[in-house]
Amino acid sequence: MSIREEDQMFNSADKESFMEYRGYSEDTKRVTRILFRKIAKIEREKNKDMYEFDQESIEFVLKELRASTIRSLQNSISTIEQYIHYAIQSGKTNNNRDNIASFYSKKEDIAQFLDASAEDNMILTQSDIYGFGRYAENAQDSVILNLLFDGVSHKRKFIELRNIRRQDVNEDTLTIHIPELVDGDTGELLPPRTVPISKETLQMIHAAIKETKYTSVTGKTSRSYKIAESDYIVRGLRNNYQIKWENISQRMIRIADLEDNPYLNATNIAYSGQVHYTNELMQTQGQSVDEACRNIMKRFNISDNNAAFFSLKARVEKATAN
Repeated sequence: MSIREEDQMFNSADKESFMEYRGYSEDTKRVTRILFRKIAKIEREKNKDMYEFDQESIEFVLKELRASTIRSLQNSISTIEQYIHYAIQSGKTNNNRDNIASFYSKKEDIAQFLDASAEDNMILTQSDIYGFGRYAENAQDSVILNLLFDGVSHKRKFIELRNIRRQDVNEDTLTIHIPELVDGDTGELLPPRTVPISKETLQMIHAAIKETKYTSVTGKTSRSYKIAESDYIVRGLRNNYQIKWENISQRMIRIADLEDNPYLNATNIAYSGQVHYTNELMQTQGQSVDEACRNIMKRFNISDNNAAFFSLKARVEKATAN
């Protein structure tokens, strides 16, 4: 899928040169391009690259990033700072100027730019997920949302999602068998496991299996691409019979853009599913919040440690209180 002109990086040649200069891996380049595309809208409005921004403009950028955590904002600021430093050192901007981004190194200085509404928008209901799926252009996109919400892990570059085949789906028990897998980056052997799914997700799986064309809408134009034929539930286009993890990330971004919902991402969908199914265990089976959280950690393949447990419990209690 090509990137619309309005979604491209501003002054992309300089930004690509920066990433090459830094020696970024392809994974880091992908993340950096996403950040730069977010900032591009502001650069176009001002008709200048961010390395020419004054303090007021940089602060506007930090607000528009709508970060929900200090850590994520720190990572973005670090990349912006490195880019401006590169521009100054390479003579692309006045080498006597200050690197404005370096003013924002302390937590207390950047907390003001966090999106106060982000945390409240992070938790989506099951109806939200189903609604996104019903109105999406492609079942191949919709099934990603449903599977992540039900407990298929998005970690390790979507390794579980990418490896589910139609024969792994048990319609009678409403479960998916995740086969034994090997992490391509670490070589770690990942044991098989079983994930429950909803009837709605099963219906979406059927639709995704039957789908043969992938529709891409850009502005007023629409193009269709042949979906690869294979036993995998989520497939790529043409001969990409097992979808690449980068393509799943691109589809997630596209869905969020179409829904105009910046909080619609893999992590938040997983969080939302964890909250939903924890509450379901408490309400339908009378489990305590502690017992339900432990069971949901297994369902979502979350490491069994106290930090993860208390994080999930706090998320559930906050959502319940609201």
